[in-house]
Amino acid sequence: MKKSLFVLTAALSFGAAAAQTTAPATTTPTAPATAAPASAPQVPTLTDVPAGHWATDAIQRLVSRGIILGYPDGTFRGTQNLTRYEAAVIIARLLDQIRTEGVPSGVTAEDLTALQNAIQELAADLTALGVRVSDLEENAVSRDDFARLEARVEELAGAQGDEAALAGLRTQIDELTARVDEFETLRADVEDNASSIAALNDLTVLLNQDILNLQDRVSALESAQADFVQRADFDALAGRVSGVETRVTNLENAPKFSIGGTISATYGRLGLTQGTTNFDVDRLVRQTGVDFGDGDVTTTDTDDTDTDVSLTFGVRASNLTTANGNLIINSAGIDFGVNNEFGFGEGDGAGNITPYVAAANAQGTLNGQAFSVKYDGEFSRFFFNDYLFNNDNDDFAVYRRGIVADINATQLPFRPKLTVVIGNATGNDDATPPIRGNYFGVRAQVQATSNPASVLGIAYAQDTGDATGTGRSAFGVDWNLTGGLFGPVTLKGAYVASIPNTAPSFIGGGNAQATWAARDQAFYTNATANLGVLRLGANFRAIDPQFANGEAGMSADQSEANGISSYGLPYEANQVGYGAGVGTTLGPINLAAFGDTRTPYLANDPNFVRRTNFGVSAGVNLAGLSLTGFYNRSTVDNAVVHADTQLNQATGAQYFAYNGATPYMGVANVPFAYSSTFGAVLRHDGTASNALVRGLNFTVADAYFYDDRVNDFQVYGNYRGTLGGVTIEPFARYHLLTTPGDAVVTDNGQTVQTYNTVKYGVRLSTQPLNIVLRPSLSFSVANRISNLGRGIAVNSGTATELFGQAALTFNEFIAPNTKATLGYAYYQGFNVSSGCGTGVTVGSSSSAASATYSPSADRFYCSPFGYATPYSGDNFGTVAGITQGVFTNVTWNGLGLNYGIFRHTNLNNNTSSVAQGFKVSYTVRF
Repeated sequence: MKKSLFVLTAALSFGAAAAQTTAPATTTPTAPATAAPASAPQVPTLTDVPAGHWATDAIQRLVSRGIILGYPDGTFRGTQNLTRYEAAVIIARLLDQIRTEGVPSGVTAEDLTALQNAIQELAADLTALGVRVSDLEENAVSRDDFARLEARVEELAGAQGDEAALAGLRTQIDELTARVDEFETLRADVEDNASSIAALNDLTVLLNQDILNLQDRVSALESAQADFVQRADFDALAGRVSGVETRVTNLENAPKFSIGGTISATYGRLGLTQGTTNFDVDRLVRQTGVDFGDGDVTTTDTDDTDTDVSLTFGVRASNLTTANGNLIINSAGIDFGVNNEFGFGEGDGAGNITPYVAAANAQGTLNGQAFSVKYDGEFSRFFFNDYLFNNDNDDFAVYRRGIVADINATQLPFRPKLTVVIGNATGNDDATPPIRGNYFGVRAQVQATSNPASVLGIAYAQDTGDATGTGRSAFGVDWNLTGGLFGPVTLKGAYVASIPNTAPSFIGGGNAQATWAARDQAFYTNATANLGVLRLGANFRAIDPQFANGEAGMSADQSEANGISSYGLPYEANQVGYGAGVGTTLGPINLAAFGDTRTPYLANDPNFVRRTNFGVSAGVNLAGLSLTGFYNRSTVDNAVVHADTQLNQATGAQYFAYNGATPYMGVANVPFAYSSTFGAVLRHDGTASNALVRGLNFTVADAYFYDDRVNDFQVYGNYRGTLGGVTIEPFARYHLLTTPGDAVVTDNGQTVQTYNTVKYGVRLSTQPLNIVLRPSLSFSVANRISNLGRGIAVNSGTATELFGQAALTFNEFIAPNTKATLGYAYYQGFNVSSGCGTGVTVGSSSSAASATYSPSADRFYCSPFGYATPYSGDNFGTVAGITQGVFTNVTWNGLGLNYGIFRHTNLNNNTSSVAQGFKVSYTVRF
């Protein structure tokens, strides 16, 4: 039997595509079948099919479908020839599946023709076999004949017959026996395969019909193609398409130019129309889109006018290439401005308005090396490392006008990325800005490993200084080594040596040793490793005090904050210290610990003390909940202190400046770090996928300051959800700070005594309704009550704040693209002081725009720093007043109209003041 029959059978059993294996094209597998009947197929395990054999997948598919079952001993015998009987059984089983499932997808007419031929060949062979059986039947002898013949032989032997005759008879008997055995075998085979032969005949008829159908479909397709288009027409159409594609490509690659810009004009006025007391309007209109062009919107005088007219326009270009193709500019632009303000980069300083270049940029390739160049007229942004030229944010105290150029210098050794900055800087509000005069810097960065984030950098920078101070020259290196260079450990750090221009200059007759000795230095390195369940971190730092506020590093974006880290800096200035942290996650269990110590940078510092902080925590996370217990210890020269207060010790302004959330080095999460406390924090994260209630966030925290026996208990939370198309955002807070015996506690000049705060509120808003004018509504109310002592009842000494705001917005007002808002706001404060800086009823509230609705802050108009807001009360009984007003805002295609009228009433002396404000603005973009 041809071996190709088995391959074709396999193809039909699970689709032609699956039948193609990785076997060489010249190899055809010899596939066995089983002699077992097809009526009860099993799914055996074939023991002699190698796992990596090229036909393994096909064999397993056939076995799983019951087409091949293997031999009774569990073998496949892949190298054994396939008999016709075995082929008949295989094809019969295949027929059963085709009858129930149809012809498998992917089978072509050629496949069906080949199978038809194989079936016809097999049927002819089996018919010939039947003829042989019939011949045998006609000449067959029965077993009874053998028995009679054997009895006769025995009789002859007993009668001492001829031995030769007897031998001949025995030979004849043996031959007849063999013929009978063959006859019995053939008869059994024919009987076993009779149904298969009949099934194969049926399959032949079905296949003939399928082949005819396929031939008809092919003929129809060929006829349709001939009717659709002639070959010549098709070639002509293809040529036209190719031509269009070429023209489009040429247009896309051609140089392009465009112009755009903005024209804007603003006029606003806010002033008193009655009374003499200036008051804050901003708290009433915040988060409504209404303003009067003066930032904090405090009525500081009777004629607070804001007028501004500006014009900015720019030219854009792309796909610019030099004749030799060495310089390709993918995109470029230049922005101009005209402004009536007399400021840096605008006008000539004498009131004469002149155009100025606000910004310019270009990106492309130079000799195949990617580059970019940027110019900014006010806030040029560049960053060398954390302690050198850290100027990558807007800082309105320092204006920087300059150019920043980057190029990936792949043609230089080590293929560095080069950054060059040139410009000049001046101060605005700061009399001695950290970077001033002309400045220059260059930095080279190379990739240390295959990880693009793993880099080494070296830099040089200087500025000339100005009348407020001398300039500096500085050298720096930085590193961020990751990507397997040290296994799982990542090293990040920097070193900067900064020399003031007043230092001895070896160029001017001094010596290099004296110049180097005058340097100010900053160094730090962090080592972190994430080992899956274990996170590790360690650091060392030594930062000269001259780096405070970015001075030595010529860095404007380095504001100082609290003990260990500060905004814009890994570590604050004036310290030598080191520390380590560890955190681990074992299923729902979290463990963490950290230790840190530091001293002032200079040993002769009159305030030289050693500050040490230590903390541990253990917690569990389940269903969006986290429960963490903690213990912290903060000491100064081994004396336990309430909280680490490195800055402003004299005033005690940071008495409560402890960190409630940031993990140490990102690995050790210990609540209330840098304080002397123990306690627990329970939180629920409403954004977690396994949250108990989606949108619900709450915190319960209790910290006991064991150095002076002060306890701080807070519980607060908020929720955000939608009900019937209304977005609901309720919040609530309770805070109780207790001192021993409710007495006044003094530490570092700060006094505190037992007090409590209850704060709650809700904000409601709707989406635009699908009715006329498409209105939407918003409403909010918030209230807080603070008392000295433990009671929360409202009395004459209670400090309270009440805020309410309601607004109706028409999102399609009168004309398309027109929006109008009408609102009312109310603020009431009793026994509230200006103790947090700007005050509540007098002064600006802009520093705390989000505190009103913050569940983690006690007051409405103080710094909303969560745990960092305990204070000594409100100087109860000093101020009482009400501020309220109505306001409106209309916008239409860039035109904005704002108007409001507001009244403030001082309840202590029953006097009132009224303010009126309006603002008109118009912006056109082209």
